[in-house]
Amino acid sequence: MSGGQGSGADLRVVVADGNHLTRRGLAQVLAEAGAEVVAEVSDTESALRALATHAPDALLVSLDLPGSGPGHVVAIARDRWPDLGVVAFSDAPSDGALLTALELGASAYLPKTATPEQIVTATAQSVRAPGAFLAEDLTGARRRTSRPGPRLTARESEVLKLAGEGLTVRGISARLFISEATTRSHLSGIYHKLGVSSRSQAVLAAERLGMLR
Repeated sequence: MSGGQGSGADLRVVVADGNHLTRRGLAQVLAEAGAEVVAEVSDTESALRALATHAPDALLVSLDLPGSGPGHVVAIARDRWPDLGVVAFSDAPSDGALLTALELGASAYLPKTATPEQIVTATAQSVRAPGAFLAEDLTGARRRTSRPGPRLTARESEVLKLAGEGLTVRGISARLFISEATTRSHLSGIYHKLGVSSRSQAVLAAERLGMLR
């Protein structure tokens, strides 16, 4: 990628939002900064298809993108393309939206009221550090909403910690002297509490929430 610290030059981006004017506006901001918008899409299925087809550097996506359910497009994209920069945004600044973006695995969060400069900077930063999280007042949002993370049982915490160490279901079962069926049951409970659908998503969410320290 060329350009300065906040430059969008040479970036290839997919923009996903249910509102046509919002998509067009974001695409124009990015194009003026030198980025190439390879696709503008309006729902989750189209977003995932565009990511698979175009292999972009970044995805700009609305948290309320049509078609997103428990397996939100942000979490799915982070699981399938770990090096993808993902900028999530919501209609208005919100502690809840910010923390949801964090938990889903976004690289950055912005309200739709963000300035063009903030949009370009967040997009460029997301590509440089897709596993980081850029947002204003993250500490304050956590304090105001008191969302340190979901409450796991002691056994679920053990299973999650071992999953974070890279152990398979068989490895976790052997370490804890429990059956593989029991391990899968614990993993299912963890997925439900974290709002994810796979082990890699669970580990990423737990790391971001400070649950593996």
